[in-house]
Amino acid sequence: MKQNNIATKVIAFFLCFTLVFVSFAAFTPDVYAAKKNLSSLKSEQAQIKDKVEESEKKIKELEKQQAQQEEIISELNNQIAKLNDQLDNVRSQQTIINGDIKDIEKKIADLDEEIKDLDEQILEKDKEIEDTIDIFCERIRANYMAGETSVLEMFTASSSLGNFLNRLELFRRVTQNDQALVNKLNEEIAEIEEMQKKLQEKKQSVEAEKAALEVKKYDLQSAENELNSTQATIIAKSTEVNKKLAALNYQTKQLEISLDKYNKEMDKIEDEIEAFLKQQQASSGGSSNAGSAPSNISKKGWAWPVPYSNSYITSPYGYRNDPISGVYKFHSGIDISMAGAHGKKLVATKAGTVIRAVHSSSGYGNYVLIDHGGGFSSLYAHCSKLAVKVGDKVAQNQVIAYIGSTGYSTGPHVHFEIRYNGEKQNPSHYVSK
Repeated sequence: MKQNNIATKVIAFFLCFTLVFVSFAAFTPDVYAAKKNLSSLKSEQAQIKDKVEESEKKIKELEKQQAQQEEIISELNNQIAKLNDQLDNVRSQQTIINGDIKDIEKKIADLDEEIKDLDEQILEKDKEIEDTIDIFCERIRANYMAGETSVLEMFTASSSLGNFLNRLELFRRVTQNDQALVNKLNEEIAEIEEMQKKLQEKKQSVEAEKAALEVKKYDLQSAENELNSTQATIIAKSTEVNKKLAALNYQTKQLEISLDKYNKEMDKIEDEIEAFLKQQQASSGGSSNAGSAPSNISKKGWAWPVPYSNSYITSPYGYRNDPISGVYKFHSGIDISMAGAHGKKLVATKAGTVIRAVHSSSGYGNYVLIDHGGGFSSLYAHCSKLAVKVGDKVAQNQVIAYIGSTGYSTGPHVHFEIRYNGEKQNPSHYVSK
């Protein structure tokens, strides 16, 4: 009977061993497969993360090039605007000069007409003088042919003294009249010639003025031609830069499409990893913490405000070159972002009361300020939208807002601050991933 009991125990032992072995053999491949699957997912996640970082790096470089090209275009547009002003000024001067030249040409035409009239008057006076001289010469010739008449002859030929005096006076008057007529004509010619001389001088002065205007007109035309040539060169350069900018915009758009695709793949893999870890934890009866996500609560009891494993600090607390103005200034918080950051959740770093929930398009943009008591408060800026309002009581890790790029921001991120009695503290001394 005792031997039978021993045999029964031995058989039972072997049966138990066999069941355990079979169970272990059945369970082990699944565990190995799970580990292999998780490793594969994490490897794929790392590869995509590298692609995301590379794409973001390329986008930043393209954006930098775009900014440079836009700056060049702005400068070229300024130059074109200045050239247009100069061209308008030159053309305005040309219009004035063309008007002046027309006025001067009219003056010259009027002077030519006056000179022509004077020339005709001179010709008429010359004809009168010639006729008078001819008459005078004829009289002299007649007197010469008849012989010189002396006063004695006139006296002896006169019938009386009265007759003699009359003849003598008549001869004197004829002689004086002829001489006066010639003198008068000479004076008139002299006057006309003087007028003609002044008109000629005035004409020469006006013609010199016209010549100076013609030179100025030529200089202005040369300036206009040069400005047009420079403008054409700048416009051609502007067109070239615009084409380059369009190409950069296209490259950026393509990269953004790729980045969006990578982010979606990243989110999908994160969901798969999270589901896998939950399944593994459930299969282990909840006793194992293998593969569980690390807590976002720091040793000091503050929660990391961006509850995602791939979030990271993009700009630390302290002095830096401002990303928008380029000025070296103090940064009063830390900037946190991640791949596909826009719209991601933000959680309260500690329990407290919402004392500010502001919607703004400048400065901090949309932001939340929470009072945690004991003099401590925290601020979350540049949110795309808010999930709380003033007076709300929030728990630690409660969703309070969503990441955005509102206000004074260069891209989706959260500007996170911690303050003690109103004084800004370094958040990295309180929170950690």
